[in-house]
Amino acid sequence: RRVASRLDALRPEPTRSGARCYCSGMAGKASERFVWAVDTLEVRPADRLLEVGCGHGVAVSLVCERLTTGTITAIDRSPKMIEMAMRRNRDHVEAGSAVLEAVALEDADLGDRRFDKVFAFNVAPFWQQPEAALGAVREHLARDGAVYLFWDARHSAPERARGLGNELADRLRQGGFSVDRVLVEDLRPVPAVCAIARPQGG
Repeated sequence: RRVASRLDALRPEPTRSGARCYCSGMAGKASERFVWAVDTLEVRPADRLLEVGCGHGVAVSLVCERLTTGTITAIDRSPKMIEMAMRRNRDHVEAGSAVLEAVALEDADLGDRRFDKVFAFNVAPFWQQPEAALGAVREHLARDGAVYLFWDARHSAPERARGLGNELADRLRQGGFSVDRVLVEDLRPVPAVCAIARPQGG
């Protein structure tokens, strides 16, 4: 029951359309947590990235600033979120460095695309159904590709952030991944964590 209540607390509130909102809030200046997340990704100019649950497209903007020949594909189950992300990243989309699609991870048709880095911030399926969500990701990871799962600790006491990161790492292991690192960053207003992993045996 304690585990279930913690999951309920972590689960984002549904929007009016029934979609879960994993956005950054304001569509203007990038929040500190997204700046930290993209710094953590250590984006290289030729990287191919996939963001799951891109919301307003804040991270897409930050990633594209670091790409030259690389690309980012960003998906979100909410057409409204993708519409806002498209407006924010119109120049990047027109330049071919960003592709945005309104689709849930489990329904995404990514064809033969392979990604060096896959990341998500506060995206519930990776917490609630890690085997299914990570299974969908695994088949599109490039050789030596990595998954970065970010979560903020808004529903945990600040001193519990490390524990939250370790629980996130457990879900990656549950999905068949080996965890490289668990990071905790003391951001404001709440800390954030990141678990970085690669497929077991990969």
